[in-house]
Amino acid sequence: MGKPTLSSYIRENLDDLGKKTEPGPFVTISRQFGCDGYELGDLLLEKLNILEPDTPWRLFKKEILRDLAEETGLAEEVLEHERMAKPSLIKDFFRGMKRNNIPDGYEIRNKITLMVRTVAFEGHAVIIGQGGTAATADLENGLSVRIEGPRDWRIARVSRRQSLDRKAAVQAIEDVEKQRKTLRKVYEQQNPKEPAFNLTIDNSVFNKEQAVDLIIFALEQKGLIKPEKPAVPK
Repeated sequence: MGKPTLSSYIRENLDDLGKKTEPGPFVTISRQFGCDGYELGDLLLEKLNILEPDTPWRLFKKEILRDLAEETGLAEEVLEHERMAKPSLIKDFFRGMKRNNIPDGYEIRNKITLMVRTVAFEGHAVIIGQGGTAATADLENGLSVRIEGPRDWRIARVSRRQSLDRKAAVQAIEDVEKQRKTLRKVYEQQNPKEPAFNLTIDNSVFNKEQAVDLIIFALEQKGLIKPEKPAVPK
């Protein structure tokens, strides 16, 4: 099954959007750098569609930036930089003086939030990253998941997966964490509730197959999907 971008899904389903009276079901997945993310999402989508073949689930990843880039005519790198950038009154002032057409981080995050909320409300959506947990914090019928792992475990994993020595792997993790620090603070303001996530999984203890089973079990326990029927003895 194809993996639509957020805005392409919205465009193709304009007639149906807004007809629902209750949101969900949906899953948002946040993860630390070095942990399972996209592959876990692919596997979760596959299993959900086996369990619920009559109501297909959809997976939304980072393609939204590519989609926004097409809509705005700007490079993905520019949008990502602005999305992650620390707010600055001085920068915003001079941006206005120059009449720059580049949207600021606030505008980009609001656009992403609106699109994430739309597909989450429509339901049967797995959303990875993009501040999905904060964007949908007030919506019912969702499950927010966080995938974490010990720092040394993640360093070893990044080193192995990207063929880096330990020093380079440490630097890669620090670079990503530094980029996400400002964005995390913004999203924490949007979603101040504690705990921030319904389910936190230690990726060093549970591999992606086991993590997916835990997520599906949590969805069943919350009544968001029907429990899997036990196998009939032969």
